[in-house]
Amino acid sequence: MLKLPTNIRYGIRLVITLAQANRRMNTNELAREMDVSPLYLRQVAIPLEKNGIIKGTKGAKGGYSLHVEPPKVDLYTIIKAMNEDFSLLECVDCSDACPRSEDCISRELWIGLSRTLRDTLQAMSLKDLIDEKTKFPLGGLPKNRSEVRHVQNA
Repeated sequence: MLKLPTNIRYGIRLVITLAQANRRMNTNELAREMDVSPLYLRQVAIPLEKNGIIKGTKGAKGGYSLHVEPPKVDLYTIIKAMNEDFSLLECVDCSDACPRSEDCISRELWIGLSRTLRDTLQAMSLKDLIDEKTKFPLGGLPKNRSEVRHVQNA
């Protein structure tokens, strides 16, 4: 089973929660809403804040708020803000990662799948995800690359 890192899953959930609330939320409130530890939530928030996706405010009335407009940020940007390599395998981005990369037939498969995943995430805005009005329903992927390019150019 292919699994996304936990911090990516919780990072996306954090951003969705803030977008839906459309207001500043303190850490305890977010933790209750997301059913996650406040300490872990603070760790997840660090790269999102550093990369301008969310904004942290200190003090008695502090908390986190969304710092981007949902229609203007795509899911890939949010994931990259989490400082995670999002390739399916190391060899996709770095041929030196495997001594067989140059002659590996399956590497092209992983490169293509990684590219399709990236393109799909880039084509879906945070607003699309929240509104569930995406060109690609959550259960489906684009049938071909022209569909991805069509959405990117829209």
